[in-house]
Amino acid sequence: MTGCSAISAQMQDAQVTSVDPAAAEAGPILVTQQWGVVDGMLSVVVTNTSDRTLRYANATITARDSQDVLVASSASTKDGSCCPVVDLPPGQQFGFYFDAGSSSAAISAVDVVYRDVAWAPASTDPGPKFTAEAKAIEPNSLGAVVVADVTTRGGSAAQVNAQAFLTDANGDFVAVVSGRWDCFTEGDREIRMQLFHPVPEGTKVESVVLHQVQHDPARQNPTCDKS
Repeated sequence: MTGCSAISAQMQDAQVTSVDPAAAEAGPILVTQQWGVVDGMLSVVVTNTSDRTLRYANATITARDSQDVLVASSASTKDGSCCPVVDLPPGQQFGFYFDAGSSSAAISAVDVVYRDVAWAPASTDPGPKFTAEAKAIEPNSLGAVVVADVTTRGGSAAQVNAQAFLTDANGDFVAVVSGRWDCFTEGDREIRMQLFHPVPEGTKVESVVLHQVQHDPARQNPTCDKS
């Protein structure tokens, strides 16, 4: 698989694997749980059901209509890929999203495949723990902002990925919104995540999740003040 050697060099101790067809048939890298569309944006929620940390993977998402005709693919985005996931612990969810265009309402099936896959044993270091409570969804000129209160205990993190999962008035999943923060210290803080699409009236935040990012091959950890 392209890029594995470069990713391995940057991750140092990562366990890198190229996924051959036999391995792919044995089970998915991540299990697709649900998907939704809002204002032309397709969001897909996946879960790491393994007992290992997914150190890195790049997802390609394909959406088709009821006649199995291609509606949209993340491979056609401007840079050719939309959807990396980094340091996803066992049991945790992650949301991918990309603009599927004006035909997104016709989507009836979604498929996700992965490349540049790197695994690592689940960490025995508990690290920082995050709890989050959604406070509001605020419409603005760009779309909507999800506001949440986050408490961090058990240490600090150089990088943290946060995601909010949104449902409509009927409880159906519609979208995911993400944010990345540097130098996340212990204590309480408010975070704001911008979604660049409007959401329907009655949209609610189903959950907000955070996980520490330590080995992103595209972005070095910042140097944080430890004082």
